[in-house]
This record gives sequence, structure tokens and C-alpha cells, in this order.
Amino acid sequence: MTARADADGLFAIAADCWGFLEAESIGGWQLRAGDGFTNRANSVWPLGALDRPLSQAIDEVRAWYAARGLPAQVQAAVGSELDAQLIAHGCTAHDGANRQTAAVGPAIEALTARAHPNVPVSTAARPQDRWLRLYREGELPTTAKEILGAGERYCYATIYDETSGKPLSIGRAVLAGPSRRWVGLAGIETASTARRRGLARLILRTLLQWAAQQGAERAMLEVRAGNEAALSLYRELGFTTAQAYHYRTLPQAED
Repeated sequence: MTARADADGLFAIAADCWGFLEAESIGGWQLRAGDGFTNRANSVWPLGALDRPLSQAIDEVRAWYAARGLPAQVQAAVGSELDAQLIAHGCTAHDGANRQTAAVGPAIEALTARAHPNVPVSTAARPQDRWLRLYREGELPTTAKEILGAGERYCYATIYDETSGKPLSIGRAVLAGPSRRWVGLAGIETASTARRRGLARLILRTLLQWAAQQGAERAMLEVRAGNEAALSLYRELGFTTAQAYHYRTLPQAED
């Protein structure tokens, strides 16, 4: 049985679920850049202890992102020691979310117990163009495919309208963590015209069954605190909040 990840371990698993275009390490921090596409691909991941004073690291982080025309932001667990230190350095918070985790097996059982629409689900190891058309309403840069990732540890699921061929519901799964015993779920979206049909549950069941076949035992996803519809669905599947995080933007350097 895969042990539940501690706070630092969960950060590392989440980091393994998301790509980027460029990265550099400063002490125990990983600086990521991805042309501004998603906060996760354009922020600092504190994946280890710093080997230098925080004030020095902040200066280096600020310069690194300024050279790329990006805001300097650090992902921090809410209420953590790092969070308190960033507050003391004048960093402001934005875009918070909760990381939720659950056991894969019971989540699949809960989904299987519910009725699902009898529609086909298409899966692929890379994001197809039609999948991308629904993800974030299709407003994506050309680098999105590279950042989202492709390969044997990825699964992209799509339900299409059988008449028009338009995507109705999508989702993304990626194996992560030690021995790939974790699966990260993301991009669970349903078109506004196709909601309340059980399509999201069917997408989730497809992704989790794929992950289980690959040996995954624990699942992780991220959801905003105010997204009650998603929170209700995930509670049904046994997901509980393991970590709250947000991004803290570094203040501009003084002249």
C-alpha cells in the first residue's frame, strides 16, 4: 500500500504532474518558466530546503523571472513556515486551491456504483487538438501541448458529440511519484451545454481505471475552495483535502 504523502512529498508529487519549458534550481527551489501558460509552469516550486538566506533567494528569483518577462511567484502551502516568511518579505497571495487525495480503488468503486451515460470515451497518450479545444475554452498558446506533456505515463480522455464531433467532456491523468504509484488528475472539464449528464464521472472512472491498470494506488487533484460542484463530486469518491496552497508574488525590487 502506498503511504500517504507528507506535505513536502505532496508538493513533489504535484510538481511531477506538470510540465514546463525551462527550469533552474536555486538551492532546494525549482524555478519554472513556460511562456506564462499556467501558474504551475511559471512559478517557484519549493521542493527542498534552501541552501542560502531567503532574502538572497528572493533577489535571485526576482531577477530570473524578470529576465523572462514574467512575474516572480512562489507556490507555498497555506500556513506553512515558508508562507509566513514570504508574508514577512511583503509577498502577496493569489490563486489559492486545495490539493485533495484519495485511494484509487475505492474511488473507482464509488464511480462504478453510479449509472453512467452509454457513450464512448476516447483516450490518447497526448492531448489531441479536439481535447485542447475544450480545455480552458481553447484559449491556449502554441506551447500548451509541450507543457501538458505526452507519453506512456499520460492519459487524455475525451467524450465527443457523436453528431458534431465537438468535445463534450475531457480529463487528464499522469502517473507520478515514487514508482508511479500516484496519479494526478487535472483538466476535468465539461462543456456548458453537456453538464448534469454524468459525463465528468465517466471521464474520472476512465482515467482512474487506466491509472489502476498501471499500478497507481493514490490519486491527487486540485480544486478551488469555492467550486462546490466539484467538491461535492470529489467527496463522493473519497477525496479529502490534504493541503491548501496559493501563489505569493514577490514585491518589486526597490530602486
